[in-house]
Amino acid sequence: MDFDDRPDFAKRLEKARKDRGFRTPKDAARFFDWTYETYIQHEQGIRGISRAAAKYAKAFRVSEGWLLTGEGNAEQGQKVSGEEAIKELLSRIENLPEAALQPLWRSIDGYIKDAERSSPDRSPAHTEPANLLHGAKP
Repeated sequence: MDFDDRPDFAKRLEKARKDRGFRTPKDAARFFDWTYETYIQHEQGIRGISRAAAKYAKAFRVSEGWLLTGEGNAEQGQKVSGEEAIKELLSRIENLPEAALQPLWRSIDGYIKDAERSSPDRSPAHTEPANLLHGAKP
């Protein structure tokens, strides 16, 4: 087992990132449009996070107090609604180049149509991916 002598806030930041589903620090930095070099220094404990704690807490859906001090619960206490998740995605999509939008919308539309056609009787083994149902080549 490796010895981890990072500050506790850095360990909590890493845990929050992983719990939110980001495998690597680079994945999280890219998704949230953060400067990777700054974020990794925070997660490695090289730099403090007091000025960025609110931003990280919101992104990773943890309480700022827990992230900074470890006190309280890691969870913010409220679940993120579907509406919030959609707004987050739309704000990221808004900045994409036009050429990237058409394939993205086709994929989203395909998955929605698949969900609408699905019935509780269908098992996942009988469900084709949306891109195959709509004529796209795998």
